[in-house]
Amino acid sequence: MKNCLVLCFLFALFNSCKEQTNLVTEKASDVAVPEGHWDNFQQHWLENTETDMHRKETNDKHRHLSLTIEADASGTTNVEIREGRNGKDLVDKTTWEAISATYEVFKIDADTLWIQGNEPFSNEDPYRFIRTRKFSGWIELPLEQFGDSIYRKGNLTIHDQGGMAEIDIHGQQYTAELTQLLFGQKLAIMKLAIYDMPIDSVGINSRSISYTWLNPEAKRTGINLRKVTSGWTYIEPGYVNSDNTKFKKN
Repeated sequence: MKNCLVLCFLFALFNSCKEQTNLVTEKASDVAVPEGHWDNFQQHWLENTETDMHRKETNDKHRHLSLTIEADASGTTNVEIREGRNGKDLVDKTTWEAISATYEVFKIDADTLWIQGNEPFSNEDPYRFIRTRKFSGWIELPLEQFGDSIYRKGNLTIHDQGGMAEIDIHGQQYTAELTQLLFGQKLAIMKLAIYDMPIDSVGINSRSISYTWLNPEAKRTGINLRKVTSGWTYIEPGYVNSDNTKFKKN
């Protein structure tokens, strides 16, 4: 019995140390400035989705925040904090230097940034931001009332952390959404979804008319429902998509 208790204690201690190791953090002053655009859409979605198999149960839900971190000509690194889908609401404008002096818990793990401290990052668990990747794309919608005519809206830009783009023609509205998710809280995917509603009506639990998924590192995705078609390509040097090749002559 005594040996059993000792083993249980050691097992619990091992797990405790393991968790603590995974949570090792660095202060902001010790972290390289993470310039770019960051979003905690995945964290926010996991806590608010209506689907039981995906949802992370918590009584301390994180706000949906995004960060734009950029250095200016003077050497100051500015930070813009926004809330909501597509960063609709401005929360604060500050600097990385000010954040470094205010918040205690930071960690950068590849393309992940953890932040915890006072408002707006005051949850018990740190805010988990993922560096966004920008995609260029297009949406096409057939105009049945005009025979074989097709309305095309191209040169659109969205990111892969809940970014959205809308097409609106003759009162018919569709929205394309690109996002990284954890299916069943385990399987990482990138999803392209199409909604038959305006962009401002799409929420965490809105039902898409169709969607497709692929691995999160993918650089090209698309969907063709006949009724609506959409294609997206990761923006990087030399990228090629329908927008920058369709009307070029050989």
